[in-house]
Amino acid sequence: MDPVVFLDRDNTLIANDGDLGDPARVVLLDGVPDGLRRLRDAGYRLVVVTNQGGVARGRYGEDDVDRVHREIAGLVDHAAGRRGLIDRFYYCPFHPEATVEAYQREHPWRKPQPGMLLQAARDLGLDLNGSWLIGDQSRDIEAGNAAGCRTVRLGSLADSSTFAVPPTASAAEFGEAVDLILASGKPSRGRGEEMTEFSQLRRAIDDLAESTRPRGTGSARAIGASLLMLAPLPFVAGLLFLEEPQSFLAWMLVTVVILLASIASFLLERR
Repeated sequence: MDPVVFLDRDNTLIANDGDLGDPARVVLLDGVPDGLRRLRDAGYRLVVVTNQGGVARGRYGEDDVDRVHREIAGLVDHAAGRRGLIDRFYYCPFHPEATVEAYQREHPWRKPQPGMLLQAARDLGLDLNGSWLIGDQSRDIEAGNAAGCRTVRLGSLADSSTFAVPPTASAAEFGEAVDLILASGKPSRGRGEEMTEFSQLRRAIDDLAESTRPRGTGSARAIGASLLMLAPLPFVAGLLFLEEPQSFLAWMLVTVVILLASIASFLLERR
């Protein structure tokens, strides 16, 4: 199992004091790309967890949230000179005082509840006891503590004295938070740095499930059923090319990919 550093988004990774659904307005905070690279080099995975009540207030849609997150990931990778530094983005579009009825409810993913962190741990095989969270708000610290992680609050220690749950440490800026985490010692891994073929397959299925995750009120079960109905088509096509090994294998690979996508959709529905 891998250790992770969970990351709040607004005023932790990017400068933002309100609702943000426009990728053009994304501005990384100082020290973020280098800090994320250092954490990855030390052996931590990186997962962003963010409340996005702007969706519930009708300011923008879930597709806009995804575009903002793609922009953040791209800017981070470009500035750090690396690819894929951030493993995954999780967000909660629900709010009990929403103006959009479809999102008007409390949800276990909405911080200070730890739902996003717990879901990430299930999806990615994370060791929460060996992990950290960096955030600037009390709700971030409460969510991290509830999930069993150590926490770093961005801001002065004096400001944290009123928090319902105190952070493990406080830092004035992101680079200092990274220094504190790295000074705590090298993270331990349950299965080492090398990925086995099985773990690579599991990672691929996880990523496939995320890519097919339905937005709003869509049904993962319907997606899985549709894919399952499509699977026989490339299988039959492959049988027509039994005497041409390369074509046969290509059609069988397509069949396997469709079946994996279907399985991932059904598993997602169960969650």
